[in-house]
Amino acid sequence: MAELPTHVDVLVAGLGPGGCAAALAARAAGLVTLGIEPRGRAATRSQLILVRPAARAALGQIGLPDVTEGRRTTTIQQVESRLREAAIAAATEGNGPLQLGWQHRLVALDMQADHVLASVLDEASGQVQPVRARHLIDATGGRLEALGRPARVRRGPSHHVITAQYAMPPWFEGIVGLRDPARHEFYLLFPTWGRRGVIAYLDSPPGRPVDTAALLQRFETLAAALGLGEPSQPVIAVDVYQRGLPRASRDRVVPIGDAVGTVDALMGAGLSMSIEDAVDAARGIAAAQALGAAVREQAVIDKLNAAIHARHRAGMRGGRLLLLTRPVLERAWPKAQPGAVTRASVGPPPLLWPTIRFVFGRRPQQPPNPLA
Repeated sequence: MAELPTHVDVLVAGLGPGGCAAALAARAAGLVTLGIEPRGRAATRSQLILVRPAARAALGQIGLPDVTEGRRTTTIQQVESRLREAAIAAATEGNGPLQLGWQHRLVALDMQADHVLASVLDEASGQVQPVRARHLIDATGGRLEALGRPARVRRGPSHHVITAQYAMPPWFEGIVGLRDPARHEFYLLFPTWGRRGVIAYLDSPPGRPVDTAALLQRFETLAAALGLGEPSQPVIAVDVYQRGLPRASRDRVVPIGDAVGTVDALMGAGLSMSIEDAVDAARGIAAAQALGAAVREQAVIDKLNAAIHARHRAGMRGGRLLLLTRPVLERAWPKAQPGAVTRASVGPPPLLWPTIRFVFGRRPQQPPNPLA
């Protein structure tokens, strides 16, 4: 069993993009930090996301100003890989207060007035170790609800989507797609990082009953018609309905990212919000712990949790508004009849990039080349 510290300032549960950003920010603030993750080190999620300017600014604050290398769009896998590499490097330097435990997960929580007592399971050995943390950052995406943490509640209609990544190099520029006017579904293709493959995304109408098996069959039929080959990452079929905590946390746990609330996939903002939450959480905890007295600490943590909760409520309102505009977004893509799809069927909508620039800001400036 890996030797974990028994007393820490901050325990970060979950080392996805938000958890890694929180661990790096806590370390930078001088907090003794332990990060744990039940999965291995490899990042596998291929969903496309948009990195908001506020998230880029937050990454810059922890020494990662160009995770996206000047691109506005990227994948969760790419950002998670970069953040995990940075966290692993920071933990192995040996001169900073950060330790990571891969294939470790929380199995019990005991909330005390001045600390959280966590029971951490080593998945490999089956042994459980207690860890006493002054504060816990919950970056598990809601998995701690099984341990008695407050449950998120539904905030929007069902919205079924399917996505997968393929090794086929893209034959197109930018983002292309098509729509099925009878079913009101649209199918999008994105080039992966470095144009080494393709990400496919199928979006079904929100709020309608869905036959998931039939939706998967249509997804696979489209991929075959376009010659994408076999997926290089697992096909993901999920209902991305919005859900959120009914109220902000008021104890020594600071939930971030999806543990607070999910925004609809069409927003593409879930990862950005988790990174913004993470840096705010670590800095807020550092400020609280500097006060010393438990009552004064908790007042700062309550204010921090309220601010993060408000961010997610605003994001979910934006997600609901975006779903209302989905019929307009759908009609922007070229029509195609099922059974007659070819590579010539897919194309871009004319107003795609002006709309992205309007909503998410212009592409960040490339840093100057010091060798130029």
